[in-house]
Amino acid sequence: MAKTPSDHLLYSLEELVPYDFEKFKFKLQNTSLEKEHPRIPRGQLQTARPVKLATLLLSHYGEKYAMQLTLQILKAINQHLLAEELQRAIGPGRPQDEAVCPLCHAQEGDPVGGTCVHDSCSCSVASRDPKASGGCLPKCLRCQVSLSRKSSGSLEQREGLQMASLSPQALPQCKRHMKQVQLLFCEDHGEPICLICSLSQEHRGHQVRPIEEAALEYKKQIQKQLEHLKELKKSGEEQRSQGNKNTSNYLKQTEIQKQRVRYQLEQLCQFLEQQERLFVAWLEELGQTIGQVRETYDTQVSRDIALLNKLIEELEAKQCLPEWELMQDIGVTLHRARTVTVPEPWATPLEVKEKIHLLHQKSEFVEKSMKHFSETLRSEMETFNAGSTHQSRERLRCLGGIGLYPSRGIKVLSTGVLVFPGCGDQGRFSRLSGNAQDFPPSSPFLCSSRTDSRSGTCC
Repeated sequence: MAKTPSDHLLYSLEELVPYDFEKFKFKLQNTSLEKEHPRIPRGQLQTARPVKLATLLLSHYGEKYAMQLTLQILKAINQHLLAEELQRAIGPGRPQDEAVCPLCHAQEGDPVGGTCVHDSCSCSVASRDPKASGGCLPKCLRCQVSLSRKSSGSLEQREGLQMASLSPQALPQCKRHMKQVQLLFCEDHGEPICLICSLSQEHRGHQVRPIEEAALEYKKQIQKQLEHLKELKKSGEEQRSQGNKNTSNYLKQTEIQKQRVRYQLEQLCQFLEQQERLFVAWLEELGQTIGQVRETYDTQVSRDIALLNKLIEELEAKQCLPEWELMQDIGVTLHRARTVTVPEPWATPLEVKEKIHLLHQKSEFVEKSMKHFSETLRSEMETFNAGSTHQSRERLRCLGGIGLYPSRGIKVLSTGVLVFPGCGDQGRFSRLSGNAQDFPPSSPFLCSSRTDSRSGTCC
């Protein structure tokens, strides 16, 4: 089944590599159209694939004008091979009596080809006005090249036509061979050469091919590398995004830990102030008890001393009396002197002894505990300066669990209670009290287990 012009149009669009296909759509969007033809909406054009684009061309411009427009744009983006194939597929070719501009392929009388689509020429085929052209042959209005007939064109003109189809700008000439255009590409040297250079001894045996073919292949390689670089860029952006996400998470965790540690330290300060008040109150109570005992003892001793003073005064007065007065009631007086009680020596009450002993125990325990806690905390904080990553991770992990300094034996329970080494699993620091069993478990200061009265340590 013979292919229709629409099939050839679709084939030409599908043969374009992605980069050239995007160039085709860009040129189509910016190409001047005839007044009666509407322009394809930009949104539909940008997202269109070859099949969709072919449908849009046919529906907006009709088959004939769509073919002409496609040929025009294929030439504009240097896809001359596809343009020639499409031209051969849809018709017998240009009439032999039409003039052709060798630089821009513009034909006289061609409504599409008559407008140059190259940036360097952009000409319209001029009339044969002798005043404008300077001769009987027509000239290109923009490039002022004399137009010739295809039937009378020489081999040089046809070669120039092929040369002009490779680039919108003037092709570079060979520096060794003047007036020779570099139409070939040496793969071994990686440089454009002319036909004479390809036959020279320098390039003999080298892989030489048309520069347009080489450029097409290198365009594909460039496209491949572009896709590869874009993938690398995308991967880098994803990694950067993931890195930003991770660092944001770390900053958030750091802020949470900072607030948590600050809160714990504030709670610890409040707790220490509370324990200080309790300790001072307990000491004041002990001082009052000792003062009361001393006052009672002083009262008793003072009463005994006053009685002794009275007897002493009476006996001294008896010594000064005459004999007959001295002998009156002498027996009673001597009996009172003999039977007077001696003031009792000072004896510390048992209650006071127990409280003083407990004071020494608790004071010593508090001193040791605070010293141990201070040394442990200072040692743990020095790990930040030491830069030990592993130890720092272990310390941070312990902050979030049930332990604060496991390497030192100090634990922090979920309730904030500090447990020092030697206190056992049930040992906790509680506020000072006369009875260790009455210590509340929420006071992380003194051990709630019973204390050895001899060593002052927790049992």
